[in-house]
Amino acid sequence: MIIRQKVYLMQLLCLLIFSPLLHAQDIVVREIPSLDKLPVNAIHRIFQDSDGYMWYGTFNGLCRNDGYNIRVFRSDLYHPGLLSDNYITYISEDHDKKIWFGTMKGGYILDKATCRITPMDLQECSDKNVFTINVTRDGSIWVSMHGVLFRFKADGTLIKRYKTEYNHSPEFVYIVYEDKNGDLIISLTRGGMYKLNKDTDNFEAYFHHRDYMDIERIIWDETNGYYWLGTWGKGIVRFDPNSKSPETQYIPQPLPVDITGNATGAIYHMVQDDVFHYIWVTSWKDLFAFRITKEGHLEQVDTSSFLTPGNKILYEIYKDKDGKLWVSAFDVESFIIDIRDYIVQKYPLPDLRNQLKANPAINSLCKDEDGIFWFSQDRYGLCIYDSRKEKLKHYSQCQGTRNLPFGDVTNIARSYNHNWIWATSYGPTVFGLSQQNMEMKEDVRIELGNVTNNPGLITSLFEDPQNNLWIGTTTGLFVYRIMSATLESIPEVSGPVAGITQTADSRIWTVIRNKGIYRIEQDKGIESYPFDKDFVCIDATSDGNLWMGTTEGEVLLFDPRQKEKLKDYSFSCGMKGDIINNITVDVYNHVWITTNQMIKEFNPRNGAYRSYSTRDKNFLLTRLLSKAVYYDRKGEIYFGGISGIVSISPTQQLESIPEQVTTHISDIKIMGKSIWDDQLKQDPINTPIRLSPNDQNLEIEFSSLDFHNLDQIRYAYRMVGIDNDWIYLNDRKNSAFYNRLDKGKYTFQVKATDKNGLWSNEVTEITIHRLPAWYETWWAYLFYTLLVMGIIGYSIYAYLKRMKRKNDEKWADSAELVKMHQYLDTKDSISTSEFAEIDKLLLDRATKAVEEHLNEPEFNVVSLAEAMNMSRSTLSRKIKIITGKTPLDFIKDIKMQHACRMLENKTATVADVITALGYSDYKNFTQSFKEAFGMSPGEYQKQIKEKKEESEQVRVKTSFMQAKETFKTKAFTAPKPVQQFGTPKGGKLPYGVGDRVRHIKFGEGTVTAIIEGGRDYEVTVHFDGPGTKKMFATFARLQKV
Repeated sequence: MIIRQKVYLMQLLCLLIFSPLLHAQDIVVREIPSLDKLPVNAIHRIFQDSDGYMWYGTFNGLCRNDGYNIRVFRSDLYHPGLLSDNYITYISEDHDKKIWFGTMKGGYILDKATCRITPMDLQECSDKNVFTINVTRDGSIWVSMHGVLFRFKADGTLIKRYKTEYNHSPEFVYIVYEDKNGDLIISLTRGGMYKLNKDTDNFEAYFHHRDYMDIERIIWDETNGYYWLGTWGKGIVRFDPNSKSPETQYIPQPLPVDITGNATGAIYHMVQDDVFHYIWVTSWKDLFAFRITKEGHLEQVDTSSFLTPGNKILYEIYKDKDGKLWVSAFDVESFIIDIRDYIVQKYPLPDLRNQLKANPAINSLCKDEDGIFWFSQDRYGLCIYDSRKEKLKHYSQCQGTRNLPFGDVTNIARSYNHNWIWATSYGPTVFGLSQQNMEMKEDVRIELGNVTNNPGLITSLFEDPQNNLWIGTTTGLFVYRIMSATLESIPEVSGPVAGITQTADSRIWTVIRNKGIYRIEQDKGIESYPFDKDFVCIDATSDGNLWMGTTEGEVLLFDPRQKEKLKDYSFSCGMKGDIINNITVDVYNHVWITTNQMIKEFNPRNGAYRSYSTRDKNFLLTRLLSKAVYYDRKGEIYFGGISGIVSISPTQQLESIPEQVTTHISDIKIMGKSIWDDQLKQDPINTPIRLSPNDQNLEIEFSSLDFHNLDQIRYAYRMVGIDNDWIYLNDRKNSAFYNRLDKGKYTFQVKATDKNGLWSNEVTEITIHRLPAWYETWWAYLFYTLLVMGIIGYSIYAYLKRMKRKNDEKWADSAELVKMHQYLDTKDSISTSEFAEIDKLLLDRATKAVEEHLNEPEFNVVSLAEAMNMSRSTLSRKIKIITGKTPLDFIKDIKMQHACRMLENKTATVADVITALGYSDYKNFTQSFKEAFGMSPGEYQKQIKEKKEESEQVRVKTSFMQAKETFKTKAFTAPKPVQQFGTPKGGKLPYGVGDRVRHIKFGEGTVTAIIEGGRDYEVTVHFDGPGTKKMFATFARLQKV
């Protein structure tokens, strides 16, 4: 029997080597997101938990991936002693959503809610190496160590300890497998399979076969009704426990064959995909895939179309909830095998690549009714390409086009009416071309120079169903009537044409850069709509709306019914300001927007959009070129650029009902530090997050855990109480930031789109409580209240006191008013001291009023009465009573006293005095001066001069004569009043020599002398600023400081 099995195995191996291998379709290799953030670029364990997080086991810690960031759990400088060892051997999850993981020196339980890590109770095992961890449907956790299998409850309580030995030698458990009936099967290293006897609660040998004792993996094939076993050394084996013959229980399968033709039987891990139902295995050489034949055998699949050939050190292959296969690698980057029906068709143009010895760069393209591609290769020229036969032909290889200027074609458009292709190069000529059996020829030539002297360069081509070819250039618009072969210029449309389209009502629309939109009717009527926008492209929807792109990255909608308005959709469809190269509207009225690096399919009815990025290595194109977009109106949109051509089929996926996507809070950072860095006691997602007053910066990260559609997923968030509306994030942005929250409770909400760009109705919420500072507490507010009440009470008290004082003053003012009326109404002098003070006050005010208007000729009694706020009669009466003079004489006396002081100044002339005192002529002034002093102003000046000379003579008298004169005066003459004194005569002046006084004009100064001068006092004051001044006390009105 053994010899027969070996012969059969050799036959299978030869058949595999010498026959062509099967080819896998719709399979691509993708990068694992955020792989660059791992602590070490090597993974040996992969696991996905019930929430969707991906967990990696490395030799430098346990890592959790949310699609955007990696969180690492390990012992290091920041978390010393967290784990006894950082080499992660196995990862699993119990029914309470706790992560169980093993290391070379023990096992641990991680509470995902709090990130608290507790060690497993592995008793007194000398060898702490945790080999595998498995969870069965009853919630039991099975932990394998050397020679022992532990069975735990989810709370960590040990249920039982089973010995795992073979031939009295302790072994590890590869796997604890639970079949559909709930029976448990385990496989031991070098010990075969064992089944749990539920009655005795012990494991018993299960169909042992001496050739297949190292069984790493067990897969139940529901379709065929048997097991596939992955073994170490013997490859894959089909196992049927219900087979009646022992020879047919274990059926060996072909060993994996590597690129060198060598077979390997060392199987590390094995899974079966959900699409093709291939068996995928990792070995110590590479990744292999096998198809199951109708006969129940395996045939190796050729993986070279998606997997780079070559030996790789791979370890685990893991199937996630979406059916994608994650492969961990040691010597290369780990990767994902993505199996799905792709809507993107790729045309890498291998023949063109070989001819150019460089990447294809497709500038413009279209496809004719025979399915032949017409495209222009940058700096190579016009080509036609049959994608079914992989046949390419250059224009120079065709007899009918080899002499045409197609070395650089700028525009290509299809003629739907005549199976022609319209093409232009740099110049004013349009060529009508056709092909038959891959032979190009020229059918029509249109020369724009025949109808204008300034045709410009051709920028746009558009053929309408009415057999008109519309041609846009850098100078204007032209139309070629195909049936009559006539060319016309449209002079009303001038300027650089950026695009041409047609609406369902047969109107032609064109956009002119920086001028606006033009509408051309069938009767050639033209209407313009001016807009100062640098338009690049235009297309129309079936309902007549126009979509346009600009060089500033704007996506604009023009509704002809609202003629003066453009609606901006740039932010609604997630644009970032990149120049819009092309806009195409498909049959579903979805708007396809093309930039240099991105294609967006946008549904304006619900705001959903889907992106196709050139940074996706499986997209083929690394850059999109502006003119290389073609819509065949049958169901495919073609895009050209660097590396070839891709086509995408418009679908109604953006119209579908959104999937219910759960958005997970993946991290919360306070002042830049994750709250999970400190092991928490409570789940912060289900309990309020408490912020202290000093926690000014709050960052919240979130993820829908869709690792396979990160470019399509977008997020929106809001903080209820702060944000009035949802805040929508750009692609691949997954965090919210808040600064300086006020005290109080807040609710943070976040939602996400599904893979089709539709917003999910499921909203994730967390509660945030910003604690009050001491000055925001209730007792602080009580203190503030009491303080405010005290201030208000004091203010009321002060107000009432002030009002009382004002009322008292009003009563006093009333009494004064009565007294003032009595004073002003009396016609006789009143000798009481009260009225004497009022007399003095009145004279002071009157003197001040006159002095303020000395130089005004028109100042008279009426002016003085107005200045005193009195009637002329009252003023005249009171002045007469007090001074015995009329008001006119009163004014004249004041002016004459000032005249005297001015004439005493040696430099002042009579003319200066006349001008300063407001007199109009010399005679009038002289007369008034004589009436006051009995001499003319000149005589007065002469007298002053003589007195000064006499005083000079007196100063030269000898001391003896002065003493003699003094003796005579004292002995024989009666005493006379002292001329200079420190205290004024009779105490009438409120100040004396040495006192500080204030003058209304000169400011403050010190009194240096007071001389009695008959009717008044002459006061000498040394002012701080102007210096020393002499003045009469009555007119000076000095106030003591």
